[in-house]
Amino acid sequence: METTPNVQTPRKSSKKTMLIVGAAVVVVLGGLGTAFAKFDFFKSAKTIYLQSEATTMAKFSSEVSQKYAEYEAYMKPYMEQPVHTTTEISDITIDADIPDPETGKALDLIKNAKFVINSNVDEQKKQQSGNIEVHLKSKKLATLEYFLNDTLFGFRLPEFYSKYGYMDLKDRDVIKQQFGEELPKRFLTYSDLYQAVQVKEDEVKSILTPYALLYADSLKESQINLKKDVAFNEEGFQTNVSEVTITFTPEEASSLLTQIAEKAQKDEKLFDLIYSRYNNVTTLLNDSGYQLEGVLSREEFKKSFDQTFTDMIEEVKVDGKQTDETLKMIVQIDADHQIISRKVLVANEKDQKENLFWKSISYQNGADTYNLYSLINPENPDETELTFSYKGKEEKGKTNGTVSFFVKDDATPVVDVKTTFETTQQDKKEDGIYDFNITVLDEEIMENITLSGKVTSSMTKTDTGRESNADLKINFDQSEPDMPRSISMKMNATEEYGKPLEIPQVNESNGINLATINDMQMMEIQQEVEVSLQKFMQENAELVQEFMTP
Repeated sequence: METTPNVQTPRKSSKKTMLIVGAAVVVVLGGLGTAFAKFDFFKSAKTIYLQSEATTMAKFSSEVSQKYAEYEAYMKPYMEQPVHTTTEISDITIDADIPDPETGKALDLIKNAKFVINSNVDEQKKQQSGNIEVHLKSKKLATLEYFLNDTLFGFRLPEFYSKYGYMDLKDRDVIKQQFGEELPKRFLTYSDLYQAVQVKEDEVKSILTPYALLYADSLKESQINLKKDVAFNEEGFQTNVSEVTITFTPEEASSLLTQIAEKAQKDEKLFDLIYSRYNNVTTLLNDSGYQLEGVLSREEFKKSFDQTFTDMIEEVKVDGKQTDETLKMIVQIDADHQIISRKVLVANEKDQKENLFWKSISYQNGADTYNLYSLINPENPDETELTFSYKGKEEKGKTNGTVSFFVKDDATPVVDVKTTFETTQQDKKEDGIYDFNITVLDEEIMENITLSGKVTSSMTKTDTGRESNADLKINFDQSEPDMPRSISMKMNATEEYGKPLEIPQVNESNGINLATINDMQMMEIQQEVEVSLQKFMQENAELVQEFMTP
């Protein structure tokens, strides 16, 4: 008797199928969730705008922190150990029409000259020392030596006088009495000022966050208008963006600014942040003997602090005044919630006129980066402007682009700087080529001074420091008859970390205190200098003869 087998779908396969289906559902829903987040489905205009502000601010904060960390890394050797730097300036060429023969000879000598600057800095011990050597035709001609700590400064010209001339700030009262000069109690260093004004990132964030929340809470949906799929085209980058327009009536702007001012007026953390740095700097300067006028006590500073915001509250009052002007901000947001364009305008509803106050563009598209920041006077937009822009392309360790800075006042360009650059980064070496054009208004004669130039540089990090060299050429506008056509030179520098620094211990045998110098010492200096000068002339007779011959 045959039996029919009992055929059943294995439970294992059923579970496997369900798992596959379930995974597919999760993937699909996850993808939809990502799409909703990325393309802002179901979000209000206010939510889209505030999210973009938060994302953009977080990115900006991260970039600032990164740049600051890079700066600190660059300065770290100087802050923690002695640094010895040798800089050579050579091949100095001045191309100019020189009618005076003597001046022409001097310029010819400069072509064969070399300046060697040795500098030693120890921020920990607050000490500096070094010398400046003048070389001519491969021969060292003269030297100026110097040293400095927090209370002592000294120098000497060893080829002409063997002793150091020095000033001790402990003799500042004597110096004031004899020369009428007011000297400090000690010299300040970079480290002193850095420590006085240093601010921690977390400290700033914790103070500013409540103001960001206040701004967010004050906005109403009625103030915000959203447009999607708006075309963005700037410096060759094209994409579609969401455009959000935030409008403030005079009453809304007044209310927001009043709330911010009232909060700031009562904000002890904000006050302490500002006052503590002010107090650090003024105390440092006062303790170091620098003359300051009008230093405010904590109570006086608080009174001024409060008055600033009281005045602000008064200034932003509408007081029932009729006005057609509104404040309008337009931001354009990419698919990653980044604000890539921002405009702030003063708009007049009556005549539909909009005057630009602020414009910024900031985006990164693959290898391309572009930043522009422009501040304009909305009352006279054609007269006053301050604009900075950067455009760069980075590929395989090479970056090239342009940087510009422009200032206009009273409809007249005051500063116009344009630079084209190309840098190459490879391992521990960085090379750069910089071409620049600069136009600056001379306000005394109300004419522009124009120059252009090129810098070619190279910097290599070593195990003990850095080595760098640069070629510099500056070309002057030919319309200036008193200016040379061009100036060029070469510069080479070597930095060595950890090289011990020692400054001379001056006493009566090797130094003269310039605060207490007497007639006998003056006579001694004169006699030694005369003898040394004669010796110098004899040793450099050929040079002297060359220069003196008509």
